[in-house]
Amino acid sequence: MSSTVEPLLFDRALETAPSAGNPDVLELSPAALGQLMEAAPAVQAELSSIPIDDRLQVIEHMARLWKDRLDRGDYDRLKEDMSASTGYSPALMETELSFVPAVLGAANIRKNLEASVQGGAEALHRFVEMDETEMFRHVPVGPVLIISSGNSIVPTLIPTVVSLVTGNLTVLKPSISNYRGVTEVFRLLAEVPDSRAARAMRSALAVSYFGHDSPALKAALEEMPLGMVNFWGAEPARSIVAGMVGKNANHPRFFVNGPFTGMAIIEDGVDHLQAADDLALDVVLYDQQLCSSPTTAVFIGPYERAREFLRTAGERLDATGMEFPLSPDQDRTFILQGARRFIQTDGGLVLSSKVPENPWTLVLSRERSSLEGLPRQFPTFNLFARRRFLEVVAVPDAGRAMELLRSLPRHPAFRGIDGVQSIGLAITDASMPAIVDGLVRAGVHRILPLGDMFMRGAVEPYDGVPMTSLFTRIVYWRMRNEGLEGQL
Repeated sequence: MSSTVEPLLFDRALETAPSAGNPDVLELSPAALGQLMEAAPAVQAELSSIPIDDRLQVIEHMARLWKDRLDRGDYDRLKEDMSASTGYSPALMETELSFVPAVLGAANIRKNLEASVQGGAEALHRFVEMDETEMFRHVPVGPVLIISSGNSIVPTLIPTVVSLVTGNLTVLKPSISNYRGVTEVFRLLAEVPDSRAARAMRSALAVSYFGHDSPALKAALEEMPLGMVNFWGAEPARSIVAGMVGKNANHPRFFVNGPFTGMAIIEDGVDHLQAADDLALDVVLYDQQLCSSPTTAVFIGPYERAREFLRTAGERLDATGMEFPLSPDQDRTFILQGARRFIQTDGGLVLSSKVPENPWTLVLSRERSSLEGLPRQFPTFNLFARRRFLEVVAVPDAGRAMELLRSLPRHPAFRGIDGVQSIGLAITDASMPAIVDGLVRAGVHRILPLGDMFMRGAVEPYDGVPMTSLFTRIVYWRMRNEGLEGQL
């Protein structure tokens, strides 16, 4: 009987061991990771010497294979399995799987490389002249270890693909809930047309789950010659991993994609129906579990107009939510109903669904949040446990909206977030310049139209940083000393 979870490897066999406490999960052993580290210099030298277009072509073939099989219904069982492991609705999983070809699309990846690599994408495999006699070449910083988290597969695919395309030997640790989906995508590397680039990319990827107490993971973080550790997640795991990386004498780079959240800003004067429709979509897609998902909102305008908007938003949540029905959960429903009653006693207006498969909740508060006492009464009903639950705070002006935005990381009901990553806007053209300027000063990373908060643009950085800069370093070459007089 085979394990339900085992490492994904290509063109090599490596030792595995049962994950601590779960004999049905196999992970790479410390010795296997050591072998990967020993192979890394040769693997990265080969992959990074291949023209970037050849590397991108391999990923493009994967995108086409995925789309063809998705269209044929080959991933229908995967959709059901992913729904069961993540808690998302099957309809949402179908939407998620449809995003994969865009993530793997060569044109989108090249746009990102051209926007983020000094000297352009060509500088990833050869020296490119930057100014007279001065040249840059971007080389892999790896080996890279990516520790991903969450239920969605797309946020895991993006850094892994960028790490591979930029030439790194990449060890990916998905979460146990998204493991099946992630490995199904990368399994396509074995089925693309044979080429030097395809063979090099297969040699450069290993996917393995590691338990929290894994001796292999501990050895990798504390001892092995990693060049980069990219961690996705929150406390306390973040600090634990940081402490382990800090012991590593090889001093790998350590970059955290920490827990963020999203906020919607709606202004009276926009089309209420359109704004409500857009808000409903952003709330329902991924059930507010992405760092970009709106988990709070402000309405700039009179309270009575905010009340009208809330009712319209409730109607749109009724419709949109039923397109992505959830399996009813009695325990979660019991806590949710208690939270709703508590908020009403604290002065919040609560609208909610009567359908167990679409358990949305909208709260309207006047100038201040009605959720501050919620964690004391319902400690398990934290930000990460809430689904389709949104408070809208009516405020008189944009200045008050910015105050609420800046204070959100200190809000008891939002404990655990680093800040607000994404803002979804439904505001008038006249207000746009001042509000956008305020958002820049407030430290947000993404400013987007409401209804499009979950989508990432081809050239978009991640949390304010070009992702290629995480996985590469620049080799600088000056051939002659002419033309540099007066520079320091």
